[in-house]
Amino acid sequence: MKRSLITTMLALVLIAGTCVVNDTTNPVVTIVVPANNAVLAPGTITIKAVATDNKAIARVEFFAGAAKIGEDATASADTFDVSWTVSTEGSYTLKVVAWDKSDNTAEHSISVTIQTGGGGTGPTYHENDIVGGDSVWYPSGNPHIVKNNLDINQNGKLTIMPGCVVKFNTGAGFRVGQTTPGELVAIGKPDSGIVFTSNAATPNAGDWLGFDFYEETRTSSQLSYCDVNYAGWENYGAVNIEWSGSVRIDHTTIRNAPKYGIWFGGDNGYIAGFTGNTITGCGGYPIYIRPGKLSKLMGGNTLTGNAKNGIYVTSGNVTETGEWVNQGVPFVIGGSVSVGSADGAFLTIGKGATVKMGVDNHIAVGHSGPGGLKADSVVFTSAAATPQRGDWDGIWFYERSTDAECRLTNCIIEFGGGDGYGNVWIEDALPTITGCHIAHSASWGIYLSGADYPNPDELENNNTWDDNVSGNVRRP
Repeated sequence: MKRSLITTMLALVLIAGTCVVNDTTNPVVTIVVPANNAVLAPGTITIKAVATDNKAIARVEFFAGAAKIGEDATASADTFDVSWTVSTEGSYTLKVVAWDKSDNTAEHSISVTIQTGGGGTGPTYHENDIVGGDSVWYPSGNPHIVKNNLDINQNGKLTIMPGCVVKFNTGAGFRVGQTTPGELVAIGKPDSGIVFTSNAATPNAGDWLGFDFYEETRTSSQLSYCDVNYAGWENYGAVNIEWSGSVRIDHTTIRNAPKYGIWFGGDNGYIAGFTGNTITGCGGYPIYIRPGKLSKLMGGNTLTGNAKNGIYVTSGNVTETGEWVNQGVPFVIGGSVSVGSADGAFLTIGKGATVKMGVDNHIAVGHSGPGGLKADSVVFTSAAATPQRGDWDGIWFYERSTDAECRLTNCIIEFGGGDGYGNVWIEDALPTITGCHIAHSASWGIYLSGADYPNPDELENNNTWDDNVSGNVRRP
């Protein structure tokens, strides 16, 4: 009897231990953009919702009335968003439904009004340059119509207030600080952004010129919580950083540019505070940039949905220490890059990034001055649609490389060796290369030369190899 009782109790304990506790806790979701009762202009509107759960959010669905707009299953900091294109004026109920992974749900609704001009009493027309003083545009003047290309210089400052809708005629745009100091400040709010768009009845990519920030642009210039739509021209961007110009851009959407979202025309131009931005629907790459200021770009951006998803990096020099932050799209190297300067320049490539090298290009470290390159779990490969051995030259470490700042760990380095040396060429330098897969070289996996180089046996043993035509490690 006792034995039977004990057996029964043990069975009950085992059953209890294997019971699955169902998740019955509903998620929490709130629409944060646009604001409830907002008056918005027709066009493409971003709807953002913040959703949280005790376990995990599976997806958030978005509705305008009974019609489903879309859904988002990939959150950034618990924020989910979709784009809603609306052309019909009237009142709408926007609703979001959050689902967790146990199919528990929660929803939130707001009301918005779609009205031409975004609720203003305009149109208000602008055709005079902003010079020698301060000008302010208010949403009460919506829509603001820019008739031609406006210069902001001679110490002029233009402030565009939250809620403004600014439309541009063909050939119109903003030139800031081209020859004398100028300042453009367009700082929207999460629930009251600023819209820059085409004035055409049927908008198309390239309808207006966009923004040009020149070397005399004041560093206080800023685009924040803006929507830039249909801007850009020829081989330039919707936003152009000319020469040594600079501007702060955050939480801004750039869409439907004919070529690039953002284009950099000089080695010293940069964007400060670049985070929370979306660049999508462009006819080329979202960003075209010189290598020297690429480390100024912060993370937390979305750069997908373009004809070419990547950051196009021209040839040039990295002369400042910094990191190429992994933006979730590859760095496409269109010319050879040199890392080093008289004062030392040490480049880190963000963990998990992909670097696609163009034909006959290389990364040279320590050639033009002390330099360093660190990469962990980075893929260095060919930019060709069908990669071949020798598509690019390789990663070169010269005698002025700072050894402690040169480390390749757990990387893939492939399809190089086009110069006849190797995927990696080391001359009188001591970089650390470990855990890497080095493959498909048209010559050597690693080519050693000079009097000072890493231990060849350790290189062989600490890395993996495949399909290197001349061999794994060339020993002097």
